Amino acid sequence: RGEIVDRDFMTLAVNDRVHKVVLNPRFIRAQGQEDAVVTALLQLSPDEDPAYLADELTKDKAYRQLRMTLSDAQATTLEQLGLPGVSLEPASARIYPRGLLASHVLGRLNNHSGGTAGIELGMDEQLRGRDALSPAYFAAGKKLLVDGVPDAGVARGDTVMLTIDSAIQAMVEEEINTLVRQWNPVGTSIIVLDPRNGEVLALANRPTYDPNHPVDRADQTNNLAIQSAYEPGSTLKAITVAAALEQGVIREHETLYCEKGRWQYTPRNVIHDAHAAEWLTITEVLAASSNICVTKIADRLGKQTLHRFVEKFHFGERPQIELPGATAGLLAPHEKWSDIQAANIAFGQGMSASPLQVTAAFAAIANEGVYHPPTVVKQVIDASGEIGPRHRPEGERLVRAGTARTVLRMLEDVVHTKLGTGKNALVEGYRVAGKTSTAQKSGKNGYDDSLWYSSFLGALPARAPQIVIMVSVDSPEGAHYGNDVAAPSFARLAGQIMVHLGVPRDDGSAPPPPKAVTLALADPRLTEGFIPDIDIEPDLPGQRHRPAVTITTGLPDFTGLTLAQALDLAQSAKVDLRAVGSGIAVLQDRQPGPVDSGSAVQVYFEPPT
Repeated sequence: RGEIVDRDFMTLAVNDRVHKVVLNPRFIRAQGQEDAVVTALLQLSPDEDPAYLADELTKDKAYRQLRMTLSDAQATTLEQLGLPGVSLEPASARIYPRGLLASHVLGRLNNHSGGTAGIELGMDEQLRGRDALSPAYFAAGKKLLVDGVPDAGVARGDTVMLTIDSAIQAMVEEEINTLVRQWNPVGTSIIVLDPRNGEVLALANRPTYDPNHPVDRADQTNNLAIQSAYEPGSTLKAITVAAALEQGVIREHETLYCEKGRWQYTPRNVIHDAHAAEWLTITEVLAASSNICVTKIADRLGKQTLHRFVEKFHFGERPQIELPGATAGLLAPHEKWSDIQAANIAFGQGMSASPLQVTAAFAAIANEGVYHPPTVVKQVIDASGEIGPRHRPEGERLVRAGTARTVLRMLEDVVHTKLGTGKNALVEGYRVAGKTSTAQKSGKNGYDDSLWYSSFLGALPARAPQIVIMVSVDSPEGAHYGNDVAAPSFARLAGQIMVHLGVPRDDGSAPPPPKAVTLALADPRLTEGFIPDIDIEPDLPGQRHRPAVTITTGLPDFTGLTLAQALDLAQSAKVDLRAVGSGIAVLQDRQPGPVDSGSAVQVYFEPPT
């Protein structure tokens, strides 16, 4: 099965050789060695259930393969014990060396080595490879090999390179843990997306899971960022205003009367604002998040035009992303809207969408009105190192660039003015354009005052956005406004990412040097001191042990390294690595030693045996 790597070739999922433990319960019992076998196996695998091992030894069988897997070192230890009725069989196991990191993007495999979620399922055909045989051979008119022999070069699966930046993903994982500890929500998601091309740089959810281990609850594998549908709330007000500016039914600097916070919209329906106001400009309407004035704007658009623009921003349709299970959300036909339903749609109620849909729609405004479908796959690389074709739709213009820039400029006031509802999203050195949302959730008897969906969605640097970040929190405890719950996480995360990407501050000054980032391991302890330009991966089961890699001024010795490690080392050593195959490096065409910067080296890789 092919590897899954991040955008910098850091390995996120890989096949490796392991050992399965096989028991002969009849023979072990006959020798009276049950306790010795259980003790030895628990020493090698302390997390295993003793009751499970004891039960296996009661079977009236001569062959029982246990569920545990052992590394080369563990297998050697077991063999040296010479326990009767205990043997080992070689096996292949899927290893996720980063543990929790990006688990909902990666997914996991079932017992038959088929993908069940994430990229493992969405790109299963490319990763799985093919059952392939070499051609049969003939001599003197006779077929020597009737069916041929397995051809590993043909059968090997492709390597899938993700758009994920592991350093940013690690920042997101850390921040989402902080958010969970503080607000104890039912669920939460964070998405980081590049609006210029739709690439997802990071995506995380809680609850989560480690794909190396069985899950305790089914909801741990739910990818809330793409599968959950909720009322987007006030974030949709930016779409309503963009549509109205595009259609020319409002002017940027005109004022609207906001009815002092209470408006009898229909004989049966009253619309309220959280902050009572009288006359507000369109910019102030967005900054104060006025439901009343946004409804007045929607009335000028009309139901049909409002629906057309909401649909144009790809609400009500499944995102074209490689992850399975993405929801389309709900958007009723405008013919079925009552007056109050149309008003609700204008400020993000009476419809549903996933966090990814809302993020991608907002990204179009951040990208001067051009929409790019979100994606998590950057490249697919076959066993020979060739990059396969990737069809990516052209960017789709939703509104004029001038309209998008105007709305984005208005959204800066959400964060940077006293009237704004997102002041906690301030990021030192950068202007932020964003929108808070505090959407009430429905209960058994309509909207429930105790259930809220809080979020903050923002882009920065505001005048030329490089990232869009969505922080969404389902049913937080202790507070519910998006500014209180989600905006602080946005601010902390955005500041770190700007430093990591080296984005100049708005005054032109350089950001401070990036700090070390920690990456999750499978246990799931953290390994300290990850530096973006060279990451020393943990040893994988079956991989030959190699001392820590050191950087020299010459050509390194790549043998024994994984493809990801070798590429990292080559980049740091400033040499051009040309990889052949995948797996572990076994040979290179030049001896280690002094070379000129930029020199080429061909390195051959083979799967672990």
